[in-house]
Amino acid sequence: MTTTYRNVIRRTVTGAVAGTLLLGGAAMLPAGGFPAAPIVAFADNGQPAKAGAQSPEQSVSQPIRVALFADLGSRSPGQTPQVTLNSTVGLQIGARGAGTSGALRADGTIRFSADDYKIKLYESKNKAAAMAVLKQAEANNTAVMTEFSRRGATFYAVHAGSYPTEKAAGQALERTMADQALMELVQDYKPALAGPNYLQAGTYSSEKEAASALKTLLDADIDAYLVTMLDNGKSRVAVWAGQAASAADLGGTKQKIASTSLTAVTPQGEGALIHMKEAGEAKTIMHYRVNGDAKWMVSASTSSTIQVTERYGRAYRGDMEISLHKDKLALVNEVPLEQYLVSVVGGEVYAEWPQDALKAQAVAARTFALFQNGKFEIANVVDTTLSQAYFGVEKEHDNIRKAVEATAGEVLMQDGKLIEAIFHSNAGGKTADPSEIWGGEYGYFQVVDSPDEGVLEGKKSWFQVILPDGKSGYVREDVVRPVNRNNEAGFEQVTAIEDGTNVRPIPAIQSNVAPVAKVNQGTEMTVIDTVPESTEMNWIRGPYTSSQITAWLKDRTKTELTGPVTSLEITERGPSGRVTKVEANGVPVGVSYPDNFRSAFGGLPSTLFDIVPAGTDAVVGADGKLKETKLAGSAAQGSGSGSSSPLPAGSVAVDGKGKAEVLSKEPSFLFVGRGNGHGVGMSQWGAKGLADQGYDYEAILKYYYKNVDLVKR
Repeated sequence: MTTTYRNVIRRTVTGAVAGTLLLGGAAMLPAGGFPAAPIVAFADNGQPAKAGAQSPEQSVSQPIRVALFADLGSRSPGQTPQVTLNSTVGLQIGARGAGTSGALRADGTIRFSADDYKIKLYESKNKAAAMAVLKQAEANNTAVMTEFSRRGATFYAVHAGSYPTEKAAGQALERTMADQALMELVQDYKPALAGPNYLQAGTYSSEKEAASALKTLLDADIDAYLVTMLDNGKSRVAVWAGQAASAADLGGTKQKIASTSLTAVTPQGEGALIHMKEAGEAKTIMHYRVNGDAKWMVSASTSSTIQVTERYGRAYRGDMEISLHKDKLALVNEVPLEQYLVSVVGGEVYAEWPQDALKAQAVAARTFALFQNGKFEIANVVDTTLSQAYFGVEKEHDNIRKAVEATAGEVLMQDGKLIEAIFHSNAGGKTADPSEIWGGEYGYFQVVDSPDEGVLEGKKSWFQVILPDGKSGYVREDVVRPVNRNNEAGFEQVTAIEDGTNVRPIPAIQSNVAPVAKVNQGTEMTVIDTVPESTEMNWIRGPYTSSQITAWLKDRTKTELTGPVTSLEITERGPSGRVTKVEANGVPVGVSYPDNFRSAFGGLPSTLFDIVPAGTDAVVGADGKLKETKLAGSAAQGSGSGSSSPLPAGSVAVDGKGKAEVLSKEPSFLFVGRGNGHGVGMSQWGAKGLADQGYDYEAILKYYYKNVDLVKR
């Protein structure tokens, strides 16, 4: 599950335009139809902002635009130099706004890239030689090998890179020329700059008619391409020649064209798709370079999906819009809002949850999506937690679909305006006031007790253990067995049941975090604590050393430190108990808003935490033997006031109540907390808890969002 709006700098909602929506032109594209994409905006009262705009009721059935790739600054979902689309039923490609004219059809796989600046590395009839150049180039950059016919023979050309300017490409060319291994492969061929500058050698009624002109240019050793372009709202076929780095470089190309039967003019139109056959070891695919301002729609049949290789291979319903945004490739999935919600809700909560919890999530997700106010430039939302997590058909489930359909069109409003219905995974027992997270005043969020304990069901306890070599970590209770004796200090001894048992840094399995160690059957470990599994409800992070904390505060905060961190203290909490102020060495830790403490301290799940140093009375060595030394102060200090020298790392400090803690060579800090996410709005696990208690979805929503109306739009 994800947390909506998890890391975005908040702004005061009061007075903001609510309910504004960027919408595409059609719910599902009919065969050959590629309409324009108007911007539809709604005023504060939810009514159309101007005559002719669609009503709020109509907007629900319209597509939502989800950016999968785009340069949106800090709000970018990601960027890519190419996009590969697949469909089992074939794809249709056309210029948006061109109606049914000039639509292209392709089977299987197609690829798009920006028609920007590149380096032409090589050209040859020898496919094996060109393939060797391609593989060498791919080791350092994006590279493409294309196939074309010249004077009756098949040629192969390799282009490398994707550069925003001629200068950047020129610098890359200098690096390329210094690459000895690559230069040995290209032999006598001289790499050169290529760019988005062309001459147009005629427009034609069909690709077949254009083929003769294309052959003439290629046979004359001119780089030339078949082009589909948008010109005055109509799709046309043309032949472009040159692919020069600058307009000035087209002079030689113009002279060459003049020596043929063709005439060269400056290209016309709003934009174009430049056709190429991309060659691989076994097959070729159609590859289109995107030039200019036109937007290109890719659609499959209504019942089929489109797979995006570069977006983790996910498959999506609806249509794909390919364009250049800020001169970089952009991909937007345009899908009916209710279909989008089936995926979003499926990615946010478990399909096995009670229907009323799923319905509550569906209404909150719908309201949040409609609230977005066009903040993502070319789209309503992105597919990451900057908006809502969207995984395409991967997260769809019949239970989710039933919940979305049962609440179709329902949204939350206050005083006739959509609310920003943000939510989070787990409140840790109590929701947050926005003032203690981002600051600002809000009219529909409140601090309430939240029944989030459901996440703990079926979880095992974990043992914090000391290994024979002094390392410390956690093992789950069911992967070890007691040896029925305690060590000299009175601590229980356990041994691993199987070889290769993982000792984890926190009491939870983290697939992306390496274990502290692996131990084999028979290895005895000392148990110094028993803790619940780290979940969205309860968690432990650390211990983090002074060096780690010092580096984080230097890089991630505005904190004036004069030396390494030796003390870390929470000095203020908000209404729900979440941390709002922290001091390091007595100096305030400077963050722009309290929720940033999460990233400042290594990525904490929430700001509902304690920083736990342990006072100690005795010390146990890694060998389990009791030391005579007494400590007076924090265990994190690693030495006692009555000791002439620091205790060795790996010693275990024990307080007067038998609580133990492993010492490190330097001060270290343990974070113990509750909850997952910012804590504002609806807790997803809390919604599940309320549904288990018999609340219906409207009651759940009004429990977390105060003074709101559930409205069908």
